[in-house]
Amino acid sequence: MRLKKMIVSSLLVSSLWFTGTTITNAEAEASIHNESIYELYVDRYFNQTVSNDFNVDTKNPSAFAGGDFLGVVEKMAHIKDMGFTTISLGPVFATESYDGKRILDFTQLEKHFGTEEEFENLIKAAHKNDLKIMIEFPLNNFSANHIWTADTSKKEWVTKSDNNKMQVDLTNAEAQQALTDVIVQFAKEYEIDGVKLSELDGAPVSFIDSMIAQLKELRSPMYVIALEESEANFDVHYSEQLLVDFRDAFKNTDLPTDIILETKNELLMVDNLLTERFTYYSALENMFPPSRIKVAVGTLLSLPGTPYMTYGTEIAMNGQNAAESHQIMDFRVDEDIIEYIKDINSIRNKSETLRNGKMEFLKNEDGYIVFKRYTDEETFIVVINNTSGTQRIDLSSDIVGEDMELRGIFEQDIVRPSDDGSYRLVLDREIVELYQVTDRKGFNTSYIAAMAIAYLLFLIFLVIVWKKGKQRRQESEQK
Repeated sequence: MRLKKMIVSSLLVSSLWFTGTTITNAEAEASIHNESIYELYVDRYFNQTVSNDFNVDTKNPSAFAGGDFLGVVEKMAHIKDMGFTTISLGPVFATESYDGKRILDFTQLEKHFGTEEEFENLIKAAHKNDLKIMIEFPLNNFSANHIWTADTSKKEWVTKSDNNKMQVDLTNAEAQQALTDVIVQFAKEYEIDGVKLSELDGAPVSFIDSMIAQLKELRSPMYVIALEESEANFDVHYSEQLLVDFRDAFKNTDLPTDIILETKNELLMVDNLLTERFTYYSALENMFPPSRIKVAVGTLLSLPGTPYMTYGTEIAMNGQNAAESHQIMDFRVDEDIIEYIKDINSIRNKSETLRNGKMEFLKNEDGYIVFKRYTDEETFIVVINNTSGTQRIDLSSDIVGEDMELRGIFEQDIVRPSDDGSYRLVLDREIVELYQVTDRKGFNTSYIAAMAIAYLLFLIFLVIVWKKGKQRRQESEQK
């Protein structure tokens, strides 16, 4: 099975090589639209060393589970192989909770996660693998035992709430300066590439914009985002309604999609660490989660904007609340979704058109979406069939061009103009297909040869397996 997947991936790459399109690398310009973000909690990812497992209890969903900085390093190849370019970590400061939100001290790293040296090793490993590291910084609702609560100089803007949390008056100039100093100093000390702000309620936009400006002065790139709606100058914006629209459109087939309009500068997601899992909603619909995830993620990776995926999506992690949805990552799973994300993300990473090209909707009705992504150098026709049946569309030469051909990257079909000059695209249910528009070349002998060699190797593999099995049976009978 693994060999077969390798052959399919090699054919996918071959189709890009032989069509003669201008595929480029995503390292061209520092822009968040060139990134795809993978978010995780350090504690829930992978436990590499037991030396920091203080009072760990994997059976208690509210307790620390043992994940650490070295665990992220150990499994970094998993993220890299799927094609993501940025890893967003939850808060890493001294904390009372596994998610890092009940912060005790901004000047200390959480001992459950590891040491300063191990955190620095994580950042260096990421950069060595051309990955960026983003860290979450909450602006409020820290632990009631935070060191600031004992500082009398801060009593004007720090209070303890009834729910055992420390509240900060974010309108207070001294509080704003203290938080800015902490965050900017951390970003300066460690070579992180981005900041995700949270707990923004009550924070003036001018305060956030000032912090963003100071962070931007440290280095480039330095991306700043938030998973909360705000008018501040974030690199890309979050919309709760857009998340809900995507989730509700892809949790089942044949659902309305006309609410999904052109995206430009938005974070594209179907869930995050603060919401129910997308799998939870597809399971309520009695749908097969892997198929739902592939269509949803395939769509997000084809649209303008910045794709944002939560850890565990690639294994169809389920959950309605934090206790259920913040599970320990399981890496011993079927690789079907992982391979799909890897394939479509590899195309996005190599194509300036899919990351930053223009977009034109051609059809958008009840799960059947067709749109054009294009630049002066390259054109894709993206077809998303999130319906319960086979769909077709006829595209005119005004859209595709005269005497061109469309090459399906995943389904490997080639579409040429009919007698009237139109192009008919036919796609099975629950599939996302990217068609590259290229000059008509007739038979592509190089591509056909590559396909023939790949399938020949697969047949040889099957013959070898069959012969070895036959040999073992004969040896067993002789004994």
